[in-house]
Amino acid sequence: MSDLFYLQDSRSNTGSRAMFWRENGGYTSNLDEAEQFTRERAVKQYESRDSDLPWPVEYVRARAEVGVDCQYLTRSEAQAYRNEDGRVYVAYAREWDGNDLVWRGGSRPTSNLQDAIHPHADDAAGYLGQGFELWPCGYIAERSRPVVRAMRLDHKEALRSVGIKLPKLKPQKHRRQVYRCGFGMGGCGRFLRAVDVYTSCPHCGASNAP
Repeated sequence: MSDLFYLQDSRSNTGSRAMFWRENGGYTSNLDEAEQFTRERAVKQYESRDSDLPWPVEYVRARAEVGVDCQYLTRSEAQAYRNEDGRVYVAYAREWDGNDLVWRGGSRPTSNLQDAIHPHADDAAGYLGQGFELWPCGYIAERSRPVVRAMRLDHKEALRSVGIKLPKLKPQKHRRQVYRCGFGMGGCGRFLRAVDVYTSCPHCGASNAP
């Protein structure tokens, strides 16, 4: 088993997709672009910021599906694409899972391209009248990438599978902000309540409004 890890930014997802540290900076839902860390580096980053969750690469990949980011599609490119097998994917217009297109599935809408229907273009013509969009299969396949739904990931299960037990981190204490009347700028320097900062000092009458 590979001993490599992704780091998830667990503070937010893009639609249903989990977001991971991107190689060379930033975040991505594309597993092919996500940076892979050694066990030591992944755990060390978690200890530095506990919202960065380490996940075994093999665990995540085993639960991946295929998404298609609408930001990388253009209608003109699709129309010019040589669609040799004549098949198309059927997409819901103006519906997305984060940035990913939502497709007509066998029984229900899906953002997983693997579950999308792909009839021959001649058989799919009727979908246009129902408000669907048709995209050449080859064009879409070339622009697809592996993603994973956050709800499919179980952190305890994943770490158990590789024998990791993360340290319990003490919650960070947030220092209470202290306000003082602007001593040296016409104020008396006494401590103020937060509400007094936006009015006048109750001791000397000086204004401390920002």
